[in-house]
Amino acid sequence: MKLPRQAEDREIALMLSIADFHLERGLPFVALVRHQRGTGVIAARHRKAFADWLEERREQLKRNDFGVVVVIPEAIFRAVLRVVYRFRTPPLRTVTTPDVGSATEAVRRELARIGQPITPEIDRFLDGVPQ
Repeated sequence: MKLPRQAEDREIALMLSIADFHLERGLPFVALVRHQRGTGVIAARHRKAFADWLEERREQLKRNDFGVVVVIPEAIFRAVLRVVYRFRTPPLRTVTTPDVGSATEAVRRELARIGQPITPEIDRFLDGVPQ
């Protein structure tokens, strides 16, 4: 999500379909979402798509082995998110981090927390996420 380009409908649909694949099969899932400084927020229709998706799957998402790590460089955006979450906790575990390095470490911690091995492929992927 880097300006001037914003996420496209097909990209949002792909993200949600990958999560659905894991949910439907009972597979563990930890997503890494990278928001880059200065990109603003996603389109209103995408926020609605995520909100609807979360609400429709609220009970399924309460599993202990399903979550997301989000890179949000702007401290003010992280603070706003914490306030929003205080009033409406998301149905899935959500970890926010200020940068890619702390996000990849958070993904490793989340995988360890849910008892998933960090394979060499996952390790290489996390080591290769552009800063």
